[in-house]
Amino acid sequence: MRVHVRGTSQLEAVAWSEASSFTTRGTLLDDAGLPIAWAPLTIQVASGSRGREVLPVPTSCTPPSRGHTQGPRISAGGYLVETNERGSFCVRGRADLGGATLRIEFAGSKLYDGTEQVFRVETTRTPLVVSALQFSPEVAEVDLDREVVPVVTTFQLDRREPAHVGVGTPELREGLTILLEDEAGRRLGSTVTGGDGRARFDVKTADLAAPGQGELRARFEGNEALSKATATQSIVRHAQVSLALSHPIEAGDPEAGIPIDLEVQSSRGPVEGGVVEASRDGEPVGTAMVREGRARLLAVFTSDRETSLPLSVRYVSGTPWWRAGQSLSLQVPVRGPGVWRQVAIGALVLAVAGWILGGWRRAPKPAERADEKNKPALPTGRAGVSVVETSDQARGWKGLVTDAHEGTPIAGATITITVPTFEGTGEVARVVTDRGGEFTMDAAVERDARLVVEAPFHSAHAQALPPPSRLSITLVTRRRALIEHLLQWVKRQGAPFEGPPEPTPGHVRRVARRVEETDTERWAGSIEKAAFGPEAVDEELEKEIKGAEPRRPPRGAGV
Repeated sequence: MRVHVRGTSQLEAVAWSEASSFTTRGTLLDDAGLPIAWAPLTIQVASGSRGREVLPVPTSCTPPSRGHTQGPRISAGGYLVETNERGSFCVRGRADLGGATLRIEFAGSKLYDGTEQVFRVETTRTPLVVSALQFSPEVAEVDLDREVVPVVTTFQLDRREPAHVGVGTPELREGLTILLEDEAGRRLGSTVTGGDGRARFDVKTADLAAPGQGELRARFEGNEALSKATATQSIVRHAQVSLALSHPIEAGDPEAGIPIDLEVQSSRGPVEGGVVEASRDGEPVGTAMVREGRARLLAVFTSDRETSLPLSVRYVSGTPWWRAGQSLSLQVPVRGPGVWRQVAIGALVLAVAGWILGGWRRAPKPAERADEKNKPALPTGRAGVSVVETSDQARGWKGLVTDAHEGTPIAGATITITVPTFEGTGEVARVVTDRGGEFTMDAAVERDARLVVEAPFHSAHAQALPPPSRLSITLVTRRRALIEHLLQWVKRQGAPFEGPPEPTPGHVRRVARRVEETDTERWAGSIEKAAFGPEAVDEELEKEIKGAEPRRPPRGAGV
């Protein structure tokens, strides 16, 4: 089954009527707060139009856009209008619509779900001055470990329309009440603007929701001279993760594994998701997934004596809202294998020596337990195919497919053997992994065969086919593949995208907005939404986003 993921959209619009004319304007944004450009909208009178069924000829009140000349037009009893490159629209008409209800609708597209807004047309005695709000500076991240986070909005007047700035219109932006809310409509604060049009909020992080994606919404209700205005800012609320032992570590045999129980917490309570990794001298010796603020990992390593050895445990996040804190340094008590085990080992050595000296026939190798064979290796963080076991008698391939970061089995992954043909590539064999991520396949192949592995939500990996053997295959999720694709793009481009802070999709998006590269801003925003959004990323969406990569001159190229 093919899953096609589309983003959501939202409309922010206002309308007012004065004398015998009306104005409606607004902005169409996606769920990352980015403008949706060149989108068709329909505007209709829903009710209260005083019997008017046919709207007058509309005119545009937005400046002409580069390469875009089509203005609003009458269609199906209403207006058809397109947003500009900033996702904005503005329509005027010669009619009194005071008290009427307008419906503005975006029907959706291949990339975005549709949306609509129904609102009342305000009646004014004089023409309104168009106003606007914006977050300045942009608030992309909120640190929940801080007690208070400063948020500043700027109130602006549209001075590109002098006809609507009449005699006596107040030019001062001081003393205007601005409201601040979150994505659920909870009020975070209310304050008034200063003489520079800025409204300053000290938001208490205790009033904000848990770590995750969210929004800040600023709102001005308008007055007799100024239009209403809103601004929406997508944010990521993040918190730092701390590690602690649930109880003292009991001495154990490191070759059999020493269990370590951990509390994984934050200032906002238990952490959900991500992994903890134990390492010794920089080499991983155990990993475990975090569930409901707890994790149990098994540290496996070698030691030739009873002692206390140092281990380091770190948290590895799978989302941008959990930030790894300091690593946890541990002293792990190590116990030797014990007297009886050493006696058993000694007896085994003597038996083997006698077998060799006596020239006995080698006994068949005892069957290895299936669960030990298929035990997933420690997560490597990279896609690849490793040969776990080979045999001269092996006729085919079997093994396990796991997530490269989480180490969890991948059900429904497709393993295909292909060979070159005159027409391109031919398929020799194909199998699908079971619920446990396991597979078995048998095929007669020639030279130059390749192994291709893919899964619905993991990027495909291809390489030369190993000889018949037991394999351990790891795949990277399409989300992480998109992040890596962005990082490689940043390395090629250099400044202004490269350098501190770490080039996350949000960082690239903000830089692109600052340097007015709309295509790059939109592309980075689509990666941010796909990588960190709630929807799954399938093959079609991954190809679509990678195919939309901006074509900028590479670093060092001349103009």
